[in-house]
Amino acid sequence: MEGMVEGKSLEDLDARELNELGNAYGAQGMWEEAIDSYLRSLAMRKSSGDARGQGIVLNNLGATYYSQGRVHEALECYEASYEIAHDQGEELSELVALMNLVFLHFEEGAFDEFQRRADQAEALALELDRWEPMAKLRSLRGRLAISDAGRYQEGLSLYCEALDYASRQGEAELQEMLNRVDVQAQRLASQGARGLALVFYDYLKLFVRDHGFSESVLSHLSQKREEILRAPSLS
Repeated sequence: MEGMVEGKSLEDLDARELNELGNAYGAQGMWEEAIDSYLRSLAMRKSSGDARGQGIVLNNLGATYYSQGRVHEALECYEASYEIAHDQGEELSELVALMNLVFLHFEEGAFDEFQRRADQAEALALELDRWEPMAKLRSLRGRLAISDAGRYQEGLSLYCEALDYASRQGEAELQEMLNRVDVQAQRLASQGARGLALVFYDYLKLFVRDHGFSESVLSHLSQKREEILRAPSLS
């Protein structure tokens, strides 16, 4: 495990090493062991007055709780991490905590709170010129808008903005966003709205063509549109 001191016993690990141990346990799905490591690391950081370190561990602990369906505990961890980062003026850490809150509220269907936290996260991301969170935030807003028939056009525009921000971040982020677009199109098609899925791709194709995206992006959208068009209908 990177950063661990070879030959140390568990009782001899410091706060940083315990946090890394928690990450390693979490990667293996050993949730209780991960939680125990994080809690021990958190206690050490509190004892030493390491506020920044507490925020880091709280984010990790929150993610572990959420993976177990322990939503309330995850929310408490993310909120505490956000408050610490905000009070310390650690803007990047604050943005990380806000994004965790955004995703949690979205997945739990708490859309008013999602919108409030998304507003905060977007303002901070723009201030810091952080394009990856902007891309994700616009795609989540787009997904929510498209689910409302009266806001479908708004949803299309938001997905275009998501692609634009993703392209500023780089090729990897752009490909990830294209994957999100495909998932949204498949979601529409599976709900019996194949026509809307086709319009979705047509709209995005016009956008990327007019905004100088690469031919590979246009080709991807065209191919996925064709797959939707040719997929057999279910009766």
